[in-house]
Amino acid sequence: MIIAKSFSTLIIIILVISLILVRLYEIPLFNDPLYNYFHSNFQLYDLPDLNVWNVLAGTSLRYLLNMVLSLWILWFLYKRESYIHAALWVYLFAYIILIFAFTLLLDADSSFMKMALFYIRRFLIQPILLFILVAGFYFLKTKGNKLV
Repeated sequence: MIIAKSFSTLIIIILVISLILVRLYEIPLFNDPLYNYFHSNFQLYDLPDLNVWNVLAGTSLRYLLNMVLSLWILWFLYKRESYIHAALWVYLFAYIILIFAFTLLLDADSSFMKMALFYIRRFLIQPILLFILVAGFYFLKTKGNKLV
């Protein structure tokens, strides 16, 4: 049992480091013309000329990579197939909603829309859902049986 827990802990650490490496090497790994735009004072500037399909492909690839790493983290944390199925559905529905909104906002140019684009892009390119799912599944694991 101790060896299995140690192995799971080691794998989780490796997977978290992998998520960090995706973030550290985002510039060479993903063609993201919005990276420099959002690291500038983007409220003052128009969106740069974009090839929408390339932006969507790069963003989707990064979402997929983060999702796969996150699902493996969830597996080694909880080892419950039902949690992985639920998380997969959450990731799928979140992707559909977020990528649709992201695509619509790429055509918008008001300052509110730029902020919305900024935050939706954040949800797509960073493993924010992992934190939400870890907390939710922890709650279910510890308190789930006591719920009415």
